[in-house]
Amino acid sequence: MKSIDRLRCILAGERPDRFPWIPSIYEHGPRLLGKSPGEVSRDADLMAQAALKAYELYDHDLVTVGVDLYNVEAEALGCPLSAGEGNSIPGVVSHPLASQDALDASALAMPERGEANRLDLLVGATGQVVDAIGRDVWVYGCMGGPFSQAVELRGFENLIGDMIDDPAAVRLLLDKTAELSLDQARRLSSRGAGVYLYESWATLPLIAPSIFEQFVVPYNKRVISAVRAEFDTPPPAVIMGGDTALLIDQFIEVGTALVVADFNTDFDYITSRIAGRPMIVRGCADPKMIERGDWAGLAGALARLAAKAAGLSNFVWGCGCVSYNTTTENVLRFKDMCLQAGRR
Repeated sequence: MKSIDRLRCILAGERPDRFPWIPSIYEHGPRLLGKSPGEVSRDADLMAQAALKAYELYDHDLVTVGVDLYNVEAEALGCPLSAGEGNSIPGVVSHPLASQDALDASALAMPERGEANRLDLLVGATGQVVDAIGRDVWVYGCMGGPFSQAVELRGFENLIGDMIDDPAAVRLLLDKTAELSLDQARRLSSRGAGVYLYESWATLPLIAPSIFEQFVVPYNKRVISAVRAEFDTPPPAVIMGGDTALLIDQFIEVGTALVVADFNTDFDYITSRIAGRPMIVRGCADPKMIERGDWAGLAGALARLAAKAAGLSNFVWGCGCVSYNTTTENVLRFKDMCLQAGRR
């Protein structure tokens, strides 16, 4: 069974030949080319080659394209980035709206398409990967979600304060970040790719469920609903960690195709809420354990995940972001451990 058929099978409510395996490969991809994350993040051809090399080595069941997941849109909106020297990925070094005494989103200029930013670069790289392997495996382009973009622009503590002092101003800012997200999502979808919206700044306990409901759900839903209505592509998803069981009803409202859950998550509650819905549960192992080769610890974590996934048809194996320093041998051993655990 092809990878693409496994995931289609899951979304149809059927059990595939095995649980799919979907590691998170981002800055680890440049290592496979002998390049730095900073170099690959600014070259469409290298970014595509990194994703394709990872697929060649690992044969994973879903391929993502991107290196610095949260920074492409933020950079286009005016956030300065570090260069990504050595093995580090580029990162936001200052927040352009942080100096405002009162949040004023009208000061934010929306970026134009073209070579002045990396929006085109990511779309181009993703299109290359879809053209190369998209008939066999789902390919997803990576984006920072509207809420996480707003955090990078204003700064986390400032934005939380704004939600209390001037929630209307926050919504105007989120309207702008959602506008950019939707435009980029449409461009990725037009190349045949799925869309991953990364919202780690919205992870519990960084924010309360009530904040998630008011300031995350409407804007992610705006993007995902439009993509689902306009394109026949791999279904869009919101990606974030934390205790996702507490937010499962909000994820249902957003329309995400996938929910990330680690071994501490209440799978019974998640599965009871999504029963009959086309939604995938990705059980995630700790990538630091993979990097250092903590095989005994991983075996225990995978056994707990396997026990929780027993009887499910919509479960896939995964992990957090595989680090640049993780060896290929360790990733392949982790894959074998997942597949073995799934057979028990």
